[in-house]
Amino acid sequence: MSLATVPMLAALPQLYRDRLARWATELAPPDGTQVFTQLDPADAIFAIVGGDGHVRAGSVDSHGKSLMVEVFRQGDIFGEVGVIDGDYRTATAVVHGRVRLIRIPAAIFLEVLSQCPELGLGLTRLLTNRLRRTYSLLQDASFETLEVRLARQVLYLAEREGRQTEQGLRVAIRLRQGDLADLLGTTSRSIITILNSWRATGLVAYDTERAFLTLRDQAALRALIG
Repeated sequence: MSLATVPMLAALPQLYRDRLARWATELAPPDGTQVFTQLDPADAIFAIVGGDGHVRAGSVDSHGKSLMVEVFRQGDIFGEVGVIDGDYRTATAVVHGRVRLIRIPAAIFLEVLSQCPELGLGLTRLLTNRLRRTYSLLQDASFETLEVRLARQVLYLAEREGRQTEQGLRVAIRLRQGDLADLLGTTSRSIITILNSWRATGLVAYDTERAFLTLRDQAALRALIG
């Protein structure tokens, strides 16, 4: 079992890592699979242990409007919130591309959590980082323009796991205009207007066919968000 590829789990004493591995199940869900759906019972946590794809967490309202909350890649844990508080899933998680997951039953995870300070500390740091990001998103949605919000999101994604190319820093995941709109809960038309402006001034390059977004002038984007 590939727990060693998940930093938070790799840091645990061998005793607890072995206990989690004994009950964990490895999965290779196809592209487009819903790992879980918002309001489902939270019966397990998941970690991404392989593959070049990712898992997107978000919500869809009754009118079909989407909001992408976070993108998880190899080494990330997700689905922990409902397990910790014993309540329902707060978002829907969907596989994009090829990923290998491990599924740890909620009861086993909570048992180890109650006995292992290292897991408690790692989980606290994880939740704190995500809470800071959530607060930042809420603040941006309240006070910032759509352009500033988009700049902050693409910088976050590129700096988290980007690839340096001759053109600049390319975001690791494919992002179609609709995906960028879902990041901010807005329309594709609004995103296209901003992207066209950025392309004209040399801030980004965007391959519409392959959905690759490359940041050509990171300094200018940082200046834009102040």
